[in-house]
Amino acid sequence: MSSNKLKIIACVSMLIDHIGYILFPQVYYLRWIGRIAMPIFAFFIAEGCRHTKHRLKYFLQVFLLGVFCQAVYVANDIITGNFHKLYLNILFTFSFSIILCFAYIDIEKAVLSARVPIKQIFIFGLSFVFTLAFFRFADNVLGFPVSVDYGIRGVLLPLSAVIFKNKHLKMFSFSICLIGFLILFNKGIYTIIFSAFSIPLLYLYDGTYGSKKLKYLFYIFYPTHLAVLHLINLVI
Repeated sequence: MSSNKLKIIACVSMLIDHIGYILFPQVYYLRWIGRIAMPIFAFFIAEGCRHTKHRLKYFLQVFLLGVFCQAVYVANDIITGNFHKLYLNILFTFSFSIILCFAYIDIEKAVLSARVPIKQIFIFGLSFVFTLAFFRFADNVLGFPVSVDYGIRGVLLPLSAVIFKNKHLKMFSFSICLIGFLILFNKGIYTIIFSAFSIPLLYLYDGTYGSKKLKYLFYIFYPTHLAVLHLINLVI
């Protein structure tokens, strides 16, 4: 499968998940089906970091879209009177991931060119410490509860896919981390099972992109479907 086909599967899964979360919170199996989406997108965040030639542009596309989507969440919470904490969406999670993945790739390049990667290791360490500090102290700095979608495990999952170039090693590392994180954080048997369904799908990835015309469709889909679902929820 091309990356586009896998992302379409992830988008459908995510749509089902958010329909369950926003419109039918009592229908649990909709949320279980939605567990396929995050691992697929996390894997392709790693692939994007590995192959992009425009790092800043790639980071800003994800981060700024996350800011826009967050505005949808916050506006809905304010309108419904439920704004008691700031829950940062998955694109903020992936923004942290991108920073760490780029730092790791720089270390790898330095080692392969027979240079001692002191500067690169320092940058990676600083990025990692900043990430941990944000998760630990954001509440104190902003003065109200702050959490990030999927937490630190969500940040580290793309990193597990970027540390290897070989497809089989990459998938093995990614699979172990995915299942390990789910078990470690006690996410429940159904979450583990449905998240694991993403692994055989990712093994079908053939390394191709598919039509470039779909590139920005995936960026547009995330905020658009959230806005529509929240609007439907307000109307009904």
